Amino acid sequence: MKNPVTFTSDSVLSCENYVSADNLRNLKLFSEIVKSLRINLLSVDDFNLDNVNELITSEEAQEYSVTSLVEICNKTVEEKFDLLNLKQTISDTIISAKFDTHIIISRKTLEEDSIENLKRKLSELRDNYEIIAVKSDDVKVLKWAAHDRRVDYISVNLMSSNLPIDEALCSLMKQHNKCFELILSPLLLSDYKGVSIAIRSGKKIFKIIGSTNTQFILTMKPESCYQLRNGIQIRYLAQLLDIPFNRSKMSVFDNQLLIALKNAMKLNKSNIVDGIKEDD
Repeated sequence: MKNPVTFTSDSVLSCENYVSADNLRNLKLFSEIVKSLRINLLSVDDFNLDNVNELITSEEAQEYSVTSLVEICNKTVEEKFDLLNLKQTISDTIISAKFDTHIIISRKTLEEDSIENLKRKLSELRDNYEIIAVKSDDVKVLKWAAHDRRVDYISVNLMSSNLPIDEALCSLMKQHNKCFELILSPLLLSDYKGVSIAIRSGKKIFKIIGSTNTQFILTMKPESCYQLRNGIQIRYLAQLLDIPFNRSKMSVFDNQLLIALKNAMKLNKSNIVDGIKEDD
């Protein structure tokens, strides 16, 4: 009999990158589920920085150890710091707290059909969110988004009728250090035909992403907290798309935390991120 698979404490760190704000309406139930799954990093869509601050300072949230990146960073960093060291510090803080702390990240997903509309929305919203993702069926919009420093992810729905992802877009994403975000919920929530479509699309997409070695992250985009899955579960599910288990380790926590930290510190004028030049 083979020995059972074991995981180090690092491997159980998890992020759900695309949480609907509706999930937070029953904060007690939500906190119980994310705690049981050991999901500690949660990006909440349509939740801006003010919404996050209002939530974590609420009387209800105090009972469930809900906090923000800004709060953690204010307690752990000095004026200047190294981003990778800070990431490790936060990971160690989560582990030492026995995974009780839930970190809420502000996120906005923009679905635009033109470059001009996307430019306008980014100008209006960038300072209000730690994460900005873009969805579009127009390859020109996606290629422009891949260039823009205000965009963090290009989000990919496996059920989309048009998936304009090619090697040229992957090359731009890699050049500008951007991530694709693959939404895996259709693999669990669709009927038989839908699952087949999602698997075919996902395999096609990852074949291009994998061959170009472009960064990617994985998410469930749960419609309710009962659809949440932790990082290990997501990585196993991603194998249906021919994503090797050993290729997905960074895609369920580390990549998300690094990007969110970098943006949180840019938005916090009292801190200077190592490698980012402060304006005069």
